[in-house]
Amino acid sequence: MKKIKHVISFLVFTVLLAAAILWCADVVEYKDARKKYTAFYKSDTNFDVLLLGTSHMWNHVLPMELWRDSGLSSYNWGYANCTPAETWYLLPDILKFTSPRVIVLDAFGIKHYDRYGNGKYRTDRIEQQHVQFDSLPFSMNKVKAARDVFDDYPDNADFIWNFIMYHNRWSSLSEEDFAYSLSTEKGSNFRTGLGTVSPALIPEDQKTEISSVCLPYFLNIISYCEKRDIPVLCLYIPFAAGEQDQRIANTVPDLLEGFKNCTYVNLMHEGIVDFETDTSPDNTHLNYSGALKVTEWLGEYLSRNYTLDNYAGNASWKADYEKYLAFKEETLLGLGSLPEYLVQLRDSDLSAEAVIYDENLFSSARLMHLFDNAGITPAAAPPPEGTNCCAALTIRETGSGRLLEEASFSCADTQNLDIMKIKKDTAAS
Repeated sequence: MKKIKHVISFLVFTVLLAAAILWCADVVEYKDARKKYTAFYKSDTNFDVLLLGTSHMWNHVLPMELWRDSGLSSYNWGYANCTPAETWYLLPDILKFTSPRVIVLDAFGIKHYDRYGNGKYRTDRIEQQHVQFDSLPFSMNKVKAARDVFDDYPDNADFIWNFIMYHNRWSSLSEEDFAYSLSTEKGSNFRTGLGTVSPALIPEDQKTEISSVCLPYFLNIISYCEKRDIPVLCLYIPFAAGEQDQRIANTVPDLLEGFKNCTYVNLMHEGIVDFETDTSPDNTHLNYSGALKVTEWLGEYLSRNYTLDNYAGNASWKADYEKYLAFKEETLLGLGSLPEYLVQLRDSDLSAEAVIYDENLFSSARLMHLFDNAGITPAAAPPPEGTNCCAALTIRETGSGRLLEEASFSCADTQNLDIMKIKKDTAAS
Protein backbone atom coordinates (compact mmCIF):
# COMPACT_ATOMS: atom_id res chain seq x y z
CA MET A 1 0.00 0.00 0.00
CA LYS A 2 2.87 2.35 0.87
CA LYS A 3 4.52 1.74 -2.50
CA ILE A 4 1.22 2.41 -4.28
CA LYS A 5 0.88 5.75 -2.47
CA HIS A 6 4.44 6.67 -3.47
CA VAL A 7 3.72 5.78 -7.10
CA ILE A 8 0.48 7.78 -7.09
CA SER A 9 2.20 10.75 -5.44
CA PHE A 10 4.96 10.64 -8.02
CA LEU A 11 2.46 10.48 -10.90
CA VAL A 12 0.42 13.38 -9.50
CA PHE A 13 3.59 15.41 -9.01
CA THR A 14 4.72 14.62 -12.57
CA VAL A 15 1.36 15.61 -14.04
CA LEU A 16 1.25 18.85 -12.05
CA LEU A 17 4.83 19.68 -12.99
CA ALA A 18 4.12 19.05 -16.68
CA ALA A 19 0.96 21.16 -16.46
CA ALA A 20 2.90 23.99 -14.82
CA ILE A 21 5.64 23.90 -17.48
CA LEU A 22 3.05 23.88 -20.29
CA TRP A 23 1.22 26.80 -18.68
CA CYS A 24 4.48 28.72 -18.40
CA ALA A 25 5.35 27.94 -22.01
CA ASP A 26 1.92 29.16 -23.06
CA VAL A 27 2.27 32.45 -21.18
CA VAL A 28 5.78 33.42 -22.25
CA GLU A 29 5.42 32.55 -25.94
CA TYR A 30 5.23 35.53 -28.31
CA LYS A 31 1.63 35.81 -29.48
CA ASP A 32 2.27 36.78 -33.12
CA ALA A 33 1.71 33.21 -34.32
CA ARG A 34 -1.63 32.96 -32.53
CA LYS A 35 -2.79 36.31 -33.86
CA LYS A 36 -1.98 35.27 -37.43
CA TYR A 37 -3.02 31.61 -37.48
CA THR A 38 -5.82 31.04 -34.96
CA ALA A 39 -8.40 31.74 -37.68
CA PHE A 40 -6.78 29.04 -39.83
CA TYR A 41 -6.96 26.32 -37.21
CA LYS A 42 -10.47 27.25 -36.02
CA SER A 43 -12.09 27.81 -39.40
CA ASP A 44 -15.56 26.42 -40.05
CA THR A 45 -14.75 25.98 -43.74
CA ASN A 46 -12.04 24.52 -45.94
CA PHE A 47 -9.51 26.81 -47.59
CA ASP A 48 -9.67 26.05 -51.32
CA VAL A 49 -6.78 28.45 -52.00
CA LEU A 50 -3.57 28.25 -49.98
CA LEU A 51 -1.16 31.19 -50.32
CA LEU A 52 2.53 30.50 -49.64
CA GLY A 53 5.72 32.52 -49.75
CA THR A 54 7.56 35.57 -48.49
CA SER A 55 6.28 38.97 -47.44
CA HIS A 56 5.45 39.57 -51.09
CA MET A 57 2.63 37.07 -50.62
CA TRP A 58 1.88 38.09 -47.02
CA ASN A 59 1.50 41.80 -47.80
CA HIS A 60 0.13 41.68 -51.33
CA VAL A 61 -2.65 39.06 -51.47
CA LEU A 62 -5.61 39.74 -49.17
CA PRO A 63 -7.91 36.74 -48.53
CA MET A 64 -10.82 38.78 -47.19
CA GLU A 65 -10.79 40.88 -50.37
CA LEU A 66 -10.64 37.66 -52.44
CA TRP A 67 -13.78 36.52 -50.65
CA ARG A 68 -15.55 39.86 -51.06
CA ASP A 69 -14.85 40.16 -54.78
CA SER A 70 -14.81 36.51 -55.91
CA GLY A 71 -16.35 34.44 -53.10
CA LEU A 72 -13.13 32.43 -52.69
CA SER A 73 -11.99 30.78 -49.47
CA SER A 74 -8.26 31.30 -48.95
CA TYR A 75 -5.64 31.63 -46.23
CA ASN A 76 -2.32 33.42 -46.42
CA TRP A 77 0.58 31.43 -44.95
CA GLY A 78 3.15 33.80 -46.41
CA TYR A 79 5.32 35.72 -43.99
CA ALA A 80 8.27 38.08 -43.81
CA ASN A 81 11.42 36.33 -45.09
CA CYS A 82 9.81 32.90 -45.28
CA THR A 83 12.22 31.14 -47.62
CA PRO A 84 11.29 28.26 -49.96
CA ALA A 85 13.27 25.98 -47.61
CA GLU A 86 10.96 26.90 -44.73
CA THR A 87 7.85 26.64 -46.91
CA TRP A 88 8.90 23.16 -48.03
CA TYR A 89 8.78 21.93 -44.45
CA LEU A 90 5.69 23.92 -43.47
CA LEU A 91 3.53 22.57 -46.27
CA PRO A 92 3.04 18.93 -45.13
CA ASP A 93 1.91 20.06 -41.68
CA ILE A 94 -0.39 22.75 -43.11
CA LEU A 95 -2.07 20.14 -45.33
CA LYS A 96 -3.06 18.17 -42.24
CA PHE A 97 -5.61 20.91 -41.54
CA THR A 98 -6.97 21.88 -44.97
CA SER A 99 -7.38 20.44 -48.48
CA PRO A 100 -6.58 23.15 -51.01
CA ARG A 101 -7.72 22.87 -54.61
CA VAL A 102 -4.92 25.18 -55.70
CA ILE A 103 -1.74 26.48 -54.10
CA VAL A 104 -0.50 29.95 -55.02
CA LEU A 105 3.28 30.07 -54.59
CA ASP A 106 5.42 33.20 -54.44
CA ALA A 107 8.62 32.88 -56.51
CA PHE A 108 10.49 35.82 -54.97
CA GLY A 109 12.59 33.81 -52.50
CA ILE A 110 14.23 31.46 -55.00
CA LYS A 111 17.59 33.25 -54.90
CA HIS A 112 17.11 36.30 -52.69
CA TYR A 113 18.26 34.67 -49.45
CA ASP A 114 21.61 33.36 -50.67
CA ARG A 115 23.15 36.56 -49.30
CA TYR A 116 22.18 35.56 -45.73
CA GLY A 117 24.25 32.83 -44.06
CA ASN A 118 23.32 29.42 -45.40
CA GLY A 119 20.57 30.85 -47.63
CA LYS A 120 17.79 28.83 -46.03
CA TYR A 121 16.83 31.53 -43.52
CA ARG A 122 17.72 35.08 -42.62
CA THR A 123 20.26 34.94 -39.84
CA ASP A 124 19.27 38.44 -38.69
CA ARG A 125 15.54 37.66 -38.51
CA ILE A 126 15.31 34.67 -36.17
CA GLU A 127 12.23 36.10 -34.40
CA GLN A 128 10.38 36.29 -37.72
CA GLN A 129 11.14 32.67 -38.54
CA HIS A 130 9.50 31.64 -35.27
CA VAL A 131 6.06 33.00 -36.15
CA GLN A 132 5.15 30.18 -38.52
CA PHE A 133 6.99 27.42 -36.67
CA ASP A 134 5.42 28.42 -33.34
CA SER A 135 1.95 27.78 -34.74
CA LEU A 136 2.62 24.21 -35.88
CA PRO A 137 1.94 21.27 -33.54
CA PHE A 138 4.90 19.04 -32.72
CA SER A 139 5.74 16.54 -35.44
CA MET A 140 8.77 14.70 -36.77
CA ASN A 141 8.56 16.95 -39.82
CA LYS A 142 8.97 19.96 -37.52
CA VAL A 143 12.04 18.34 -35.97
CA LYS A 144 13.56 17.72 -39.42
CA ALA A 145 12.81 21.31 -40.43
CA ALA A 146 14.61 22.72 -37.40
CA ARG A 147 17.67 20.55 -38.01
CA ASP A 148 17.86 21.21 -41.76
CA VAL A 149 16.79 24.84 -42.29
CA PHE A 150 18.61 26.05 -39.18
CA ASP A 151 21.47 23.58 -39.36
CA ASP A 152 24.11 26.24 -38.60
CA TYR A 153 22.04 27.93 -35.88
CA PRO A 154 23.32 26.67 -32.50
CA ASP A 155 19.92 27.01 -30.81
CA ASN A 156 17.85 25.28 -33.47
CA ALA A 157 16.06 23.26 -30.77
CA ASP A 158 14.16 26.52 -30.12
CA PHE A 159 12.13 25.74 -33.24
CA ILE A 160 11.11 22.33 -31.93
CA TRP A 161 9.98 23.53 -28.51
CA ASN A 162 9.93 27.30 -28.34
CA PHE A 163 9.81 27.41 -24.52
CA ILE A 164 13.59 26.98 -24.74
CA MET A 165 13.75 30.38 -26.43
CA TYR A 166 10.99 32.16 -24.54
CA HIS A 167 11.51 30.89 -20.99
CA ASN A 168 13.27 34.08 -19.89
CA ARG A 169 10.55 36.45 -21.11
CA TRP A 170 8.95 36.85 -17.67
CA SER A 171 10.36 40.33 -17.13
CA SER A 172 9.04 41.59 -20.46
CA LEU A 173 5.50 40.20 -20.27
CA SER A 174 2.77 42.75 -20.88
CA GLU A 175 -1.01 42.91 -20.77
CA GLU A 176 -1.06 41.87 -24.44
CA ASP A 177 0.36 38.47 -23.51
CA PHE A 178 -2.87 37.74 -21.65
CA ALA A 179 -5.45 39.72 -23.66
CA TYR A 180 -4.56 40.02 -27.34
CA SER A 181 -6.62 40.60 -30.48
CA LEU A 182 -6.61 38.07 -33.29
CA SER A 183 -5.89 39.23 -36.82
CA THR A 184 -8.97 39.69 -39.01
CA GLU A 185 -6.98 39.41 -42.28
CA LYS A 186 -6.90 35.59 -42.71
CA GLY A 187 -3.13 35.55 -42.44
CA SER A 188 -2.33 38.58 -44.62
CA ASN A 189 -1.03 42.00 -43.60
CA PHE A 190 -1.59 45.00 -45.87
CA ARG A 191 0.80 47.97 -45.77
CA THR A 192 -0.21 51.61 -45.54
CA GLY A 193 1.58 54.72 -46.81
CA LEU A 194 3.26 55.73 -50.03
CA GLY A 195 6.73 55.11 -51.47
CA THR A 196 8.80 56.91 -54.06
CA VAL A 197 10.45 54.32 -56.33
CA SER A 198 9.28 53.17 -59.76
CA PRO A 199 11.27 50.35 -61.42
CA ALA A 200 12.58 50.47 -64.97
CA LEU A 201 11.15 47.32 -66.53
CA ILE A 202 13.44 45.18 -68.64
CA PRO A 203 12.29 42.91 -71.49
CA GLU A 204 11.10 39.43 -70.53
CA ASP A 205 13.77 37.81 -72.69
CA GLN A 206 16.55 39.14 -70.47
CA LYS A 207 17.38 36.26 -68.11
CA THR A 208 20.07 35.01 -65.76
CA GLU A 209 21.49 31.77 -64.42
CA ILE A 210 19.87 30.67 -61.17
CA SER A 211 21.86 28.47 -58.85
CA SER A 212 20.84 28.81 -55.23
CA VAL A 213 20.35 26.90 -51.99
CA CYS A 214 16.60 27.50 -52.03
CA LEU A 215 15.95 26.43 -55.63
CA PRO A 216 15.78 22.65 -54.89
CA TYR A 217 13.31 23.31 -52.06
CA PHE A 218 11.18 25.46 -54.36
CA LEU A 219 11.05 22.71 -56.98
CA ASN A 220 10.36 20.10 -54.29
CA ILE A 221 7.25 22.03 -53.24
CA ILE A 222 5.86 21.85 -56.77
CA SER A 223 6.79 18.17 -57.12
CA TYR A 224 5.17 17.37 -53.75
CA CYS A 225 1.96 19.05 -54.90
CA GLU A 226 2.07 17.27 -58.25
CA LYS A 227 2.17 13.87 -56.52
CA ARG A 228 -0.95 14.90 -54.59
CA ASP A 229 -2.79 16.29 -57.62
CA ILE A 230 -2.73 19.82 -56.25
CA PRO A 231 -2.32 22.47 -58.98
CA VAL A 232 0.22 25.21 -58.32
CA LEU A 233 -0.05 28.77 -59.56
CA CYS A 234 3.42 30.29 -59.27
CA LEU A 235 3.56 34.10 -59.23
CA TYR A 236 6.23 36.74 -59.33
CA ILE A 237 4.33 39.49 -57.53
CA PRO A 238 5.16 43.03 -58.69
CA PHE A 239 7.28 45.41 -56.63
CA ALA A 240 9.95 48.01 -57.36
CA ALA A 241 12.37 45.30 -58.47
CA GLY A 242 15.91 45.97 -59.64
CA GLU A 243 17.35 44.48 -62.82
CA GLN A 244 18.70 41.31 -61.21
CA ASP A 245 15.39 40.47 -59.53
CA GLN A 246 13.61 41.05 -62.83
CA ARG A 247 16.05 38.76 -64.64
CA ILE A 248 15.29 36.05 -62.06
CA ALA A 249 11.55 36.55 -62.60
CA ASN A 250 12.07 36.18 -66.35
CA THR A 251 14.06 32.94 -65.85
CA VAL A 252 11.52 31.11 -63.66
CA PRO A 253 9.62 29.57 -66.62
CA ASP A 254 12.79 27.71 -67.63
CA LEU A 255 12.97 26.18 -64.15
CA LEU A 256 9.40 24.91 -64.29
CA GLU A 257 9.61 23.00 -67.56
CA GLY A 258 8.37 19.45 -67.07
CA PHE A 259 5.89 20.22 -64.28
CA LYS A 260 2.38 19.50 -65.55
CA ASN A 261 0.65 20.87 -62.46
CA CYS A 262 2.30 24.30 -62.41
CA THR A 263 1.41 27.55 -64.15
CA TYR A 264 3.67 30.60 -63.91
CA VAL A 265 2.68 34.25 -64.32
CA ASN A 266 5.19 37.08 -64.04
CA LEU A 267 3.00 39.90 -62.77
CA MET A 268 5.77 42.44 -63.31
CA HIS A 269 4.63 42.49 -66.95
CA GLU A 270 0.85 42.35 -66.48
CA GLY A 271 0.39 46.11 -66.00
CA ILE A 272 -1.52 45.52 -62.78
CA VAL A 273 0.01 48.12 -60.49
CA ASP A 274 0.92 51.78 -60.82
CA PHE A 275 4.12 52.42 -58.88
CA GLU A 276 3.25 56.11 -58.54
CA THR A 277 0.33 55.18 -56.29
CA ASP A 278 0.96 51.57 -55.19
CA THR A 279 4.42 51.41 -53.58
CA SER A 280 4.80 51.25 -49.80
CA PRO A 281 7.16 53.56 -47.86
CA ASP A 282 9.95 50.95 -47.73
CA ASN A 283 10.00 50.96 -51.56
CA THR A 284 10.33 47.14 -51.64
CA HIS A 285 6.65 46.24 -51.21
CA LEU A 286 3.25 47.40 -52.40
CA ASN A 287 0.87 49.39 -50.24
CA TYR A 288 -2.84 48.65 -49.73
CA SER A 289 -3.81 50.09 -53.11
CA GLY A 290 -1.29 47.85 -54.87
CA ALA A 291 -2.34 44.80 -52.84
CA LEU A 292 -5.97 45.40 -53.83
CA LYS A 293 -4.99 45.37 -57.51
CA VAL A 294 -2.93 42.18 -57.20
CA THR A 295 -5.71 40.51 -55.22
CA GLU A 296 -8.36 41.56 -57.75
CA TRP A 297 -6.29 40.13 -60.60
CA LEU A 298 -5.73 36.88 -58.71
CA GLY A 299 -9.42 36.46 -57.88
CA GLU A 300 -10.38 36.82 -61.53
CA TYR A 301 -7.60 34.48 -62.66
CA LEU A 302 -8.45 31.77 -60.13
CA SER A 303 -12.17 31.96 -60.91
CA ARG A 304 -11.51 31.56 -64.65
CA ASN A 305 -8.94 28.77 -64.48
CA TYR A 306 -9.77 26.55 -61.48
CA THR A 307 -12.87 24.80 -60.14
CA LEU A 308 -13.42 26.40 -56.74
CA ASP A 309 -16.40 26.65 -54.41
CA ASN A 310 -18.13 29.99 -53.94
CA TYR A 311 -18.43 31.03 -50.29
CA ALA A 312 -20.12 34.37 -50.95
CA GLY A 313 -23.20 33.40 -48.95
CA ASN A 314 -21.34 31.66 -46.13
CA ALA A 315 -22.42 33.03 -42.74
CA SER A 316 -19.03 32.45 -41.13
CA TRP A 317 -17.19 34.40 -43.83
CA LYS A 318 -19.76 37.19 -43.67
CA ALA A 319 -19.23 37.55 -39.93
CA ASP A 320 -15.47 37.53 -40.38
CA TYR A 321 -15.71 40.18 -43.06
CA GLU A 322 -17.61 42.53 -40.75
CA LYS A 323 -14.67 42.33 -38.34
CA TYR A 324 -12.23 42.89 -41.18
CA LEU A 325 -14.16 45.93 -42.39
CA ALA A 326 -14.05 47.41 -38.88
CA PHE A 327 -10.28 46.82 -38.86
CA LYS A 328 -9.86 48.59 -42.21
CA GLU A 329 -11.86 51.56 -40.98
CA GLU A 330 -9.90 51.77 -37.74
CA THR A 331 -6.65 51.65 -39.74
CA LEU A 332 -7.80 54.48 -41.99
CA LEU A 333 -8.80 56.73 -39.10
CA GLY A 334 -5.38 56.27 -37.52
CA LEU A 335 -3.44 57.61 -40.52
CA GLY A 336 -1.80 61.01 -40.52
CA SER A 337 -1.49 62.46 -44.04
CA LEU A 338 -3.67 63.07 -47.08
CA PRO A 339 -1.67 60.72 -49.40
CA GLU A 340 -1.99 57.92 -46.82
CA TYR A 341 -5.75 58.43 -46.77
CA LEU A 342 -5.98 58.38 -50.55
CA VAL A 343 -4.06 55.08 -50.73
CA GLN A 344 -6.64 53.44 -48.42
CA LEU A 345 -9.59 55.04 -50.22
CA ARG A 346 -8.94 52.88 -53.25
CA ASP A 347 -11.15 50.49 -51.26
CA SER A 348 -14.63 49.91 -52.74
CA ASP A 349 -16.00 49.47 -49.20
CA LEU A 350 -15.38 53.20 -48.66
CA SER A 351 -16.50 56.30 -50.53
CA ALA A 352 -15.32 59.86 -50.13
CA GLU A 353 -15.97 63.40 -51.24
CA ALA A 354 -13.02 65.78 -51.36
CA VAL A 355 -12.70 69.54 -51.27
CA ILE A 356 -9.45 71.39 -51.99
CA TYR A 357 -9.19 74.85 -50.46
CA ASP A 358 -5.68 75.71 -51.63
CA GLU A 359 -5.50 75.84 -55.42
CA ASN A 360 -1.76 75.08 -55.30
CA LEU A 361 -2.62 71.46 -54.52
CA PHE A 362 -4.08 71.08 -58.01
CA SER A 363 -0.58 71.67 -59.40
CA SER A 364 0.77 68.43 -57.87
CA ALA A 365 0.47 65.81 -60.59
CA ARG A 366 1.14 62.99 -58.13
CA LEU A 367 -1.50 64.17 -55.66
CA MET A 368 -4.07 64.42 -58.47
CA HIS A 369 -3.00 60.94 -59.58
CA LEU A 370 -3.69 59.64 -56.07
CA PHE A 371 -7.16 61.20 -56.13
CA ASP A 372 -7.82 59.58 -59.50
CA ASN A 373 -6.53 56.20 -58.25
CA ALA A 374 -9.00 56.42 -55.36
CA GLY A 375 -11.87 57.30 -57.71
CA ILE A 376 -12.32 60.75 -56.17
CA THR A 377 -12.74 64.01 -58.07
CA PRO A 378 -11.91 66.86 -55.70
CA ALA A 379 -13.95 70.05 -55.82
CA ALA A 380 -12.45 73.52 -55.36
CA ALA A 381 -13.73 75.88 -52.69
CA PRO A 382 -12.54 78.96 -50.75
CA PRO A 383 -10.85 78.07 -47.43
CA PRO A 384 -12.91 78.22 -44.23
CA GLU A 385 -12.32 81.41 -42.31
CA GLY A 386 -9.89 81.29 -39.43
CA THR A 387 -8.33 77.93 -40.39
CA ASN A 388 -5.13 76.71 -42.02
CA CYS A 389 -7.05 73.97 -43.81
CA CYS A 390 -5.97 73.18 -47.37
CA ALA A 391 -8.16 70.11 -48.07
CA ALA A 392 -10.94 68.03 -46.54
CA LEU A 393 -12.44 64.56 -46.98
CA THR A 394 -15.90 63.31 -46.05
CA ILE A 395 -15.68 59.52 -45.78
CA ARG A 396 -18.55 57.03 -45.61
CA GLU A 397 -19.13 53.29 -45.74
CA THR A 398 -20.19 52.51 -49.29
CA GLY A 399 -22.86 50.00 -48.37
CA SER A 400 -24.52 51.61 -45.35
CA GLY A 401 -23.70 55.23 -46.09
CA ARG A 402 -22.59 55.59 -42.47
CA LEU A 403 -20.38 58.63 -41.90
CA LEU A 404 -16.91 57.53 -40.75
CA GLU A 405 -15.05 60.82 -40.63
CA GLU A 406 -14.91 64.40 -41.79
CA ALA A 407 -11.16 64.84 -42.01
CA SER A 408 -9.38 68.15 -42.51
CA PHE A 409 -5.79 68.52 -43.70
CA SER A 410 -3.29 71.34 -43.51
CA CYS A 411 0.12 72.02 -45.01
CA ALA A 412 2.77 74.43 -43.79
CA ASP A 413 3.79 75.54 -47.29
CA THR A 414 1.81 74.65 -50.41
CA GLN A 415 3.97 77.03 -52.45
CA ASN A 416 6.81 74.50 -51.98
CA LEU A 417 4.65 71.41 -52.07
CA ASP A 418 5.64 68.11 -50.48
CA ILE A 419 2.44 66.08 -50.54
CA MET A 420 3.52 63.86 -47.63
CA LYS A 421 3.46 67.00 -45.47
CA ILE A 422 -0.25 67.52 -46.04
CA LYS A 423 -1.09 66.39 -42.54
CA LYS A 424 -4.38 65.53 -40.92
CA ASP A 425 -5.60 68.21 -38.51
CA THR A 426 -6.66 66.02 -35.60
CA ALA A 427 -8.23 68.94 -33.75
CA ALA A 428 -10.51 69.81 -36.66
CA SER A 429 -11.42 66.27 -37.76
